[in-house]
Amino acid sequence: MKTMLYVMAFIQLAFAGNALCVSDGNQAVCELAVVKQYVASHLELERIRAEKNPDWATVNARYEMTLPVIKSIDAKYGTRYEKEIRDALKKCAAGDKIKINGQIVGKGFQHVTVLAIQQELDFAASAKQTDIKASAERIVAYFEDIRPTFVRRDKGFFDGKKTLEAAADAAIEQLSKSNKNNLLTTSRELEDVIARTYALSVLYEIEELEKKRDSDVEFCDVKKMEAAVYYRIIQPRIEKRSPRTNEIILNMLNGSYGAINSQEMERYMSAGLAIKLR
Repeated sequence: MKTMLYVMAFIQLAFAGNALCVSDGNQAVCELAVVKQYVASHLELERIRAEKNPDWATVNARYEMTLPVIKSIDAKYGTRYEKEIRDALKKCAAGDKIKINGQIVGKGFQHVTVLAIQQELDFAASAKQTDIKASAERIVAYFEDIRPTFVRRDKGFFDGKKTLEAAADAAIEQLSKSNKNNLLTTSRELEDVIARTYALSVLYEIEELEKKRDSDVEFCDVKKMEAAVYYRIIQPRIEKRSPRTNEIILNMLNGSYGAINSQEMERYMSAGLAIKLR
């Protein structure tokens, strides 16, 4: 009974939060309180999911708390994360391919967060100066949701030196001081470091897959799923710049494990993004 009341309270709060996300058809932003609620709820959801015996009622309650942001992203970008993440959580709770469905949840949330940051940058581009500052505050809050990925990629590719994380923090700090004259440059700096980080995330999963492609199919299935969802985050930029490069990368991700080549993947992603990855 106590658990049920606890869950219902969180669900009620989540629906109340919907009123704090506003869209005019072209731009959509959520109030800072809703952004913080989204981030805190997602991080707590992931913590509970990692437990040996997750409390799925609480996980679902936390998920409901994230819906204002997820719905705004789905509405603007045509994604289907409300359903996709919900379905994956149900499968995890039922014990159905937990490792793969768990990655759909975790990486799906990261894509939502990156799109939410992009949404804020788009909003700031046509906003008043006071609204630019407010948008920067929301980006600061959103970034905490994906900071662990930047830390992991720094650890894996830069010997733990704060390279990606420091670049993102610097861009976000500068964004809070930006005006119409330098907003575009600062936004591009943040977009670039996010793209670089998630390209390296794709590369990391591919390199892990290569190590065990001849010995552990289940492990490789999970790594391939992780790489594929990570690639969604950078795909629009690569596809816009070079549809052919995007096609080559997708063919590699969708092909056999033997056809995957991390060196080629890095080269194509770097060229497609016009960014040196490392």
